[in-house]
Amino acid sequence: MSFESMKLDELKTVAEGFGVESETVRTKKSLLALLDDEGVTFDLYEKFFSAEKDEPDEHLDNFQLQTQQLNIPEPSSVTVLVKMERFNGMYQTNGFTFTRQHPYVAMADWQAQRIFDEEEGFRPATPKEIQEYYS
Repeated sequence: MSFESMKLDELKTVAEGFGVESETVRTKKSLLALLDDEGVTFDLYEKFFSAEKDEPDEHLDNFQLQTQQLNIPEPSSVTVLVKMERFNGMYQTNGFTFTRQHPYVAMADWQAQRIFDEEEGFRPATPKEIQEYYS
């Protein structure tokens, strides 16, 4: 499977999951080009979203049992990349640590939304800028 076999609505969901602005994109071809420009590959998509497609196994059952015992919410199906744009050398919030050397953190969409709502100096990051930063 590849992005080419997906419908426009599905591709917009993928773009949204990676923080790629796609509201103005009207065609599948232009959205595919935008995803490519932002460094979003199908392999990267599968890596982040394959957990929901995998068959449950004993490890997943064990994880769900631990999650229920600890009263932790189920993991989200959407992963968001968050960038700290604060001038702090290090900043910790909601269990995440951002530093000048590592200003990017991947987290569930609900965790990212909480940071965006409660904190200043954070924004969604694109896979392309992360690849360029860590290259």
